[in-house]
Amino acid sequence: MDWATEYPFPEGNSSMVFNKSIDNINQILATSFNMAPEHALEAEEYGCFTANCSPSEYVEFVLGPQTLPLYKAILITIIFGAVFITGVIGNLLVCIVIIRHSTMHTATNYYLFSLAVSDLLYLLFGLPTEIFLYWHQYPFLFGLTFCKIRAFISEACTYVSVFTIVAFSMERFLAICYPLYLYAMVGFKRAMRIITALWIISFLSAIPFGLLTDIQYLIYPLDNAPIAESAFCSMSPEVPNIIPIFELSFCVFFVIPMIIIILLYGRMGAKIRSRATLKLGVRHGTINQEARNSQKKKKTVIRMLAAVVVTFFVCWFPFHIQRLWYLYAKNIENFQDINEWLFSIAGFAYYVSCTINPIVYSVMSRRYRVAFKELLCGKPVGAYYNSGFARDCSSFREPTTATTNKRGYDRVQSVHVRSSHYDNANETASMSSNRVLIKKTYSLPLPKQ
Repeated sequence: MDWATEYPFPEGNSSMVFNKSIDNINQILATSFNMAPEHALEAEEYGCFTANCSPSEYVEFVLGPQTLPLYKAILITIIFGAVFITGVIGNLLVCIVIIRHSTMHTATNYYLFSLAVSDLLYLLFGLPTEIFLYWHQYPFLFGLTFCKIRAFISEACTYVSVFTIVAFSMERFLAICYPLYLYAMVGFKRAMRIITALWIISFLSAIPFGLLTDIQYLIYPLDNAPIAESAFCSMSPEVPNIIPIFELSFCVFFVIPMIIIILLYGRMGAKIRSRATLKLGVRHGTINQEARNSQKKKKTVIRMLAAVVVTFFVCWFPFHIQRLWYLYAKNIENFQDINEWLFSIAGFAYYVSCTINPIVYSVMSRRYRVAFKELLCGKPVGAYYNSGFARDCSSFREPTTATTNKRGYDRVQSVHVRSSHYDNANETASMSSNRVLIKKTYSLPLPKQ
């Protein structure tokens, strides 16, 4: 959902609109770049008398200067460059950490890996071109093929991000509220199948954006001929009038996912709070302590995933609001001023959403902090191993931890030790049926990968 091609603005796009707002050039509505003669600017109304304007002057009047003022271009390049570098490095670190450490091979981390890959692809395909367009707004120099691919990849990666967040939220919901049902399902293979399916669905859903995006041109009012030097990459402005593509995108990829996720996390929070009030065994008993450790770990994971969800929607909300504002608020008195502010905020937040997830991981999750440190410092992971790290890295469906952690023990061995420990406890402890159910849930072995 490239914020350049998704909006009905040229891919000289964000640069053009942003430039117009900061330079206070004549207010240019979104229809100022329309390709049909009947939509051309009224010369007398806007102050450019076409009889006295050459095609080049007309293009500059409509789209603004070909290049932003130097200080503005440098400032924007520094800001977006920092976003790009931070996002690429952060998402690469997430991918490498998950690949390298077998303790990170959980269904939840597979979803986070998918999210990191989609963010990485979007940054690589979208932001460098966006930065270049602040220095050279028009004509578009990268050709029709790249124009379509960029729109298609950006849109598809956005859909992947939305579906991934919904998927791992559902995974956590099942793990916390219905652990036995989740255990009955095939473990990591299930997650891989879901991830593969959501990537396929996302790319299929993005095909219309790739097909409808094209190289567009301004029409010179005097001869109704396209002006070659005005070429820009954009979706045709007539499309939203024929197909409610923006409204559908808002509902399917923002409103519905947000409602689902709010309901899931609300249910998870209520479940954890209800479990926290249960008295499991003797106050200082082993099983009671293990249950508390499990609850603590689940709360940590939920806080991290909830933070990812919140930051995603906070970053995306301005984008959808600006788009709907453009479609439905044109008759409001301060439409253009508000639209310019929303456009600038939405554009920045759009790219920040791809950068902020690794930061959330490092702040909210100790296991990611340790793994990032190990990767950046080049020390073996054993140098940072302790009981807390091993507990953090255990499978999300096996929340308990062995009393000792030795490098080289695989998860199956650890689960066997822990399961035996609980089986022995079962023989010596008298528990209610509810407590026995919870205990057995914790002692279930991991499914084979």
